[in-house]
Amino acid sequence: MSVDAWQPVPQITSIDSAALERLVSVAAQAAEGNLTTDLDWIQPFAQMNHSAWSPAIAQLDTEKMISLIKLFTMVEKQAGWDLAEKSAVIPLFKALRKEVGIDRALVQWVKDQSDNKYLPFGPLL
Repeated sequence: MSVDAWQPVPQITSIDSAALERLVSVAAQAAEGNLTTDLDWIQPFAQMNHSAWSPAIAQLDTEKMISLIKLFTMVEKQAGWDLAEKSAVIPLFKALRKEVGIDRALVQWVKDQSDNKYLPFGPLL
């Protein structure tokens, strides 16, 4: 029997443009089925405080928001993270919804790809 050492996820409070571009690049690769990157560096962004996403979201167009929503949805399940209401999908989806309304196909895709009951809308209250 082996025991893994618990490593806390570093808490970050903002996302710089270089990290945002790297995430968008990984999201594009994931959309093509080429998600081969180490996922550990993504986890702090995946569970970053929702309000901290606001400046980063302002830099994104609709296509990039959708690709990041899909990336964080896939990565959460693939990596076995249980992010619940802390998932980055929630602030990204809220921003997308304000910009273009509810994309029913995207909602269904997220629900089909995830076991997280909070995705994509977040907690009810």
